[in-house]
Amino acid sequence: MTVSEVVAAIQAGNSLAGADLSGLDFSNQDLSGADLSGANLSNCNFSGANLSCANIQGANLDGVVLINTNQHGIRIDLNLLRARISSGWSLTGVDLRGLDLSGLDLRNAKLADANMQGCDMEGTDFRGAVLNEANLSFSNVRDADFRGANLKRANLTRADRTGAIIPKWKLKKAFIAGDIAYRS
Repeated sequence: MTVSEVVAAIQAGNSLAGADLSGLDFSNQDLSGADLSGANLSNCNFSGANLSCANIQGANLDGVVLINTNQHGIRIDLNLLRARISSGWSLTGVDLRGLDLSGLDLRNAKLADANMQGCDMEGTDFRGAVLNEANLSFSNVRDADFRGANLKRANLTRADRTGAIIPKWKLKKAFIAGDIAYRS
């Protein structure tokens, strides 16, 4: 497939799940909402592309270039999440709803504005993570460690925080159950 054929298929609402799109140059293309789950995207260039709300779960991203790529609301799987965090990539706005993230090492992860609603994050290490404006509502953060994490305007409404290590001052501007967690 050519880039123009792929873009036309995406704009028509067609799924490209499992497709071999390796080596294509998608720079500055609008691929928003694309279903690229399980696709071979190795060595693709997505510089300046719009991948917002795309599904890339199970996709092969070896050698992919994502410079200045809009990834807001992108849907990824657990293995890709681990790889991206360990390499220091920003996952701003990523959609992780309902994933089992329990016990993971997410230290220093850049998850600002991420949707983590309903995730199981029991015992997860968030030390130094950037979680401003992240949606953690209805999630399980029992025994999770948030020391040094940025929780500014994070939504913790109805999250189970039993045993979680969250310094009181970190919750100062977090949103919990329709109100600010702690007022100064």
